[in-house]
Amino acid sequence: MNTVVLNDSKLNNLRKFLISEKFMLMLFALACVITVFHLEVAGVFAFIIIISFILIVSDDLLATTLPFLLLCETVIKCYGSYQTYIKIVWIAVLPVASLIFHFIYYRQKIVTGKMFMPMLTVSAAVTLGGAGFLSKAEYFSLVSFYYVFGLGFGMLIIYVLLNSYLNTPRDYSVKDKFTDIMIYMGLFAVFMIFEYYIVNLSDSIASKGIIYMQWRNNISTFLMLAMPFAAFKSVKKPSYIFLSLIFYLTILLTGSRGGLIFGLIELLMSISVLISIDKRHRWTFVAIGMGIVFAIALFFQDFYGFFGATFDRLILGISGGEKEVRVLLFERAFQDFYHNPVFGTGLAYMGNRDIHPSAEFALCWYHCEPLQIMGSLGLVGMAAYSIQGISRIILFVKKRTVFNITLLVSYLGLEMMSLVNPGILCPLPYLFIITMYLSLTEILDKTETSADLGEDVESSQLKEALDELEEEKEEALN
Repeated sequence: MNTVVLNDSKLNNLRKFLISEKFMLMLFALACVITVFHLEVAGVFAFIIIISFILIVSDDLLATTLPFLLLCETVIKCYGSYQTYIKIVWIAVLPVASLIFHFIYYRQKIVTGKMFMPMLTVSAAVTLGGAGFLSKAEYFSLVSFYYVFGLGFGMLIIYVLLNSYLNTPRDYSVKDKFTDIMIYMGLFAVFMIFEYYIVNLSDSIASKGIIYMQWRNNISTFLMLAMPFAAFKSVKKPSYIFLSLIFYLTILLTGSRGGLIFGLIELLMSISVLISIDKRHRWTFVAIGMGIVFAIALFFQDFYGFFGATFDRLILGISGGEKEVRVLLFERAFQDFYHNPVFGTGLAYMGNRDIHPSAEFALCWYHCEPLQIMGSLGLVGMAAYSIQGISRIILFVKKRTVFNITLLVSYLGLEMMSLVNPGILCPLPYLFIITMYLSLTEILDKTETSADLGEDVESSQLKEALDELEEEKEEALN
């Protein structure tokens, strides 16, 4: 490992601060200010400057993760704002230059990783999508390049760089730090939703229920990514199980049908795993689960009265009472596959805008990952993505640690949401997040010594107890 080490105590202290919880709180507060005062454009500048600064002064790439995720969350309310942000695209020069500096100055040995070949097959399939069907103008358009390169060879390059540059010497637990990052991401999503309700309180009171938000599916996706991290942190601190419940209740406030169904499945998965692996807190989790069921039964009428609109929309869609856009797009996916079975119609195909006129600089999504792969990439894409999907699952379960199971459940949550949304087929931030999961798993598995989940749970709880004891000793001495 050829890391450049600067023996400057002030610089080392700064690097530690940039990955500390205190700095995470500052970033969280900044994101909250941006949201409250609707300063999304200024927020883009602020977070890009912060990310670029970190890339220059720190060799720890993980420190840029939270500001990047908060940046992505702050702009999800800006639907149809392509013309606004394209005018400030020049600011991308700053992070790109900082990245180049980081990769050269803090250079590391390049590591391809176990997922290289599966991702290479997907890259080839995505690039070949629409071959013989799309026109040159469609295939080489800017929007086509972003998604084809972003889902294919671009993400493959990112995966190799993450494998290489996330593997730096640290004096902290990567598992604990990344868990905190994801929890802060989830907490900001909660803040965004509650802030929206406070601003539109009169509408909520008038309707006596949830209020419409265009960005409900995106914010629900962020919460589903974060929920397992809160749930599995309860292995060390049982109170965190309530935070995972808050994440799910906040998803319900969005009115997202996908979040309602798949978020519940993800929550039940998390609690079920916790009950099965954590002997010390098992009955605590069982009691919490029974308490939730009892509370819902007792206040069901009030619960349904407030959240009923989402259930009604769900039932209407399932029953076929409403021929909604998604159903029409699902049908069109089969038609497109039938006419172009080998390479599909290509990601840049805009022939389905008669059903759904997508926003500027967005694909004409089928709003379902398997159908998108089938319709856009054909049999070649289906084969490549199947290989990649199986390889991902194998990687996550090869060493059954609490952290790996957390990543797996979070990943499955995104896959579930991708059944009714573009989801994981968006290069930034969703596919990037999963790619980081894969790299972290590979890096940490090399040093993992736990034989099974039970052993890992016990060692985690022992470490937590020792850390608390050490803190108490320090407080007593002070």
